[in-house]
Amino acid sequence: MDALVGIIGAGPAGISAGVQLKRYGLSTLIFEKDRIGGLVRNAYLVENSMLYPQGIKGEDLAKILEKYTAIYALNIIFEKVVRIRREEDFFMVSTPSGDYTFKHLVVATGTRPRRLPFPGLKYHVTEMQGKYDHVLIIGGGEIALDYGLTMSERSRKVTILYRREIKANAYLLEAVKNRRNIELVKDTVQDIVTEGIGKKVLAQSHIFNVDEVLVAIGREPNIEIVKGLEAPNLWLAGDVKNGIYRQTTIAIGDGIKVAMEIWRWEKYGDTERDR
Repeated sequence: MDALVGIIGAGPAGISAGVQLKRYGLSTLIFEKDRIGGLVRNAYLVENSMLYPQGIKGEDLAKILEKYTAIYALNIIFEKVVRIRREEDFFMVSTPSGDYTFKHLVVATGTRPRRLPFPGLKYHVTEMQGKYDHVLIIGGGEIALDYGLTMSERSRKVTILYRREIKANAYLLEAVKNRRNIELVKDTVQDIVTEGIGKKVLAQSHIFNVDEVLVAIGREPNIEIVKGLEAPNLWLAGDVKNGIYRQTTIAIGDGIKVAMEIWRWEKYGDTERDR
């Protein structure tokens, strides 16, 4: 067995689980296909953690997770997990470079964006590099508005195109409305055409010529890697299990709670879980 606990994902849930397990003296191995922090890097500000009254940039929060990783000497393999299978009472996790076995498996893989049927679009604000004249963001939820705040500091103009209604908390909506270079437009996208280095967005009642299109029309759990697997020692943590309740503080709490449940299992044989 390579470690007692395998953790897939090094975002807030995965890192908090790893830290708490390390505090218990339980061995872990974390898999991350990209960078520590996961999707939190996209956040303009995390403002409701209670620990940062003025809010904290997603990139800065990711740096704090990196510091925790170093302080607790967490073992991280920066590879994509390509397969998980159950073998007797253990999990076998496969990456391009090898296989690893664990008694417990924590899946903290987060979510992935819903996509539009047009090529060449961006789906994460971290994909946006440099300065822009005009950026169009498609979506009317909190992620779209959060992206709007980020891009308003790097673009002369930002248009947020939403289809039905704005679904965001009042604080965030007010912040967007107070940015003079952000425009909210209610319309429905019909087509998106790449023209040279820019894009033409054809909506029902508008035509937009923009530098780039950033899409935020919802997210789906990134759960396929364990689809069909059921076991009492398989644990989900963070956005991958929380539906619309995707908050950094909830993800951190989930990771800690899962670690506490695993510790009780190992210490006392207590397999009861709050599902």
